[in-house]
Amino acid sequence: MLLRSLAKHIKEQNWFAVFIDFFIVVLGILLAFQITEWSEQQADKRALHVALERLEDEIQGNILAIDKYSQRHEDIASAGQALLKLVRDPALGHVPMALIAKVFLDGYTTNYSTSALMSVLNQQTFQGLQSNELRPAVSALPAEYLDASEDEHTVIQRVDGHWNPYISQYLPAGPMWINANKDTEWEAYFAATEGFAEYEVVSLSEFKVLAASLPFQNEIINRIGYERLILIEQQELRLFLEQVLALIEEETP
Repeated sequence: MLLRSLAKHIKEQNWFAVFIDFFIVVLGILLAFQITEWSEQQADKRALHVALERLEDEIQGNILAIDKYSQRHEDIASAGQALLKLVRDPALGHVPMALIAKVFLDGYTTNYSTSALMSVLNQQTFQGLQSNELRPAVSALPAEYLDASEDEHTVIQRVDGHWNPYISQYLPAGPMWINANKDTEWEAYFAATEGFAEYEVVSLSEFKVLAASLPFQNEIINRIGYERLILIEQQELRLFLEQVLALIEEETP
């Protein structure tokens, strides 16, 4: 209808009316563009909010993982302290196989989920987010997860490449692996593996010679130190994750 009116006014050379019709057409186009852009911005904001809510759930899951695996690392550190106390006691009366296995063979890595984090970081609206705190905090999460994981992976490498070969020179590996995996998902496997328990444990007198040696005690001290460092880094990550959660809650009330 508007175009027919414009054509009529041109034919009649009613230039003022032509101007009015043209202005209305242009204004309508501009309004349509504005409405479309506003709708797209609202859709992007909704998508970002959904992604942030998923990230919130993911962070809460990672906090639970920290609590779970921090306790495992605490158990290893405590076992190291107990073992160190025993081997320094002149009245040592047995070979503490369970403690030795925990200190020299146990190792855990925390599996942090980051799929929701990557989704948020890839959101176009997140890249333009002007929040003074949320954007840099979320952007820093990949590095924070990496920092917390590095020492755990270093310990796994030391278990496989150093502590396991070291202690296997002096004590039978089979019983140690069985002890190391008690109360884990691998307990049934090692308990049922043929030949793992068929070793003679070294005599107490032989073990006392090992226990009194400085290298043996130093290895225990090193393991305790690694576990304490892991625990510190995990608690620092946990605190940071809680701060990010608070910022997300402010962004998505």
